[in-house]
Amino acid sequence: MEETPLEAIPTLSPTKRKINKRFIYLVLAIIVIAIIFFAYKTFGTGNNGNTNQKPAAATPTQEITVTPTSTPVPSSSPTVSPSTTPDPVDKATGLDRSKLSVTVENGSGEAGVAGKGSDFLKGLGYGVTGTDNADNFNYTNVTIQVKSGKSDFLALLKKDLGFSYTIDSATSDLPDSFSSDALVIIGK
Repeated sequence: MEETPLEAIPTLSPTKRKINKRFIYLVLAIIVIAIIFFAYKTFGTGNNGNTNQKPAAATPTQEITVTPTSTPVPSSSPTVSPSTTPDPVDKATGLDRSKLSVTVENGSGEAGVAGKGSDFLKGLGYGVTGTDNADNFNYTNVTIQVKSGKSDFLALLKKDLGFSYTIDSATSDLPDSFSSDALVIIGK
């Protein structure tokens, strides 16, 4: 018998299945989109995913007022809730703030300054009779004037306003013809 060269014998090796790269990219894209969606729902809504949650109540803000002639004074916008009424009687002096009528004037030229000062004084219990613009807008800090008959309120008004404003002058020389017992001019 003749010898024949060995024929190539096919080897049985496991066949590799070709993975489609487009399929892998599609799966990865879906996973990334799902992660982004859940991260947005959890962290991006501002209320931890709870859409039925009520907004947080407003809290007073604090500002720092700096003037060249004084040290920084914390300034805040007090918020008086409608359910509480302020006690207008000063515990130290026994003076009833509601017995002093006050007019607040804007001496800075910035909109809303007199209204903000008026709200502050009302929050303490003062009887604010009105707001207006001052005779000019060149005032710096706060000027307080009271009628001589109400001069006992001068120190209390100065103390109360001193928590949020820098007082420039405080006198008890308001003319008796003025419509209210006190005049507060809020400057720059």
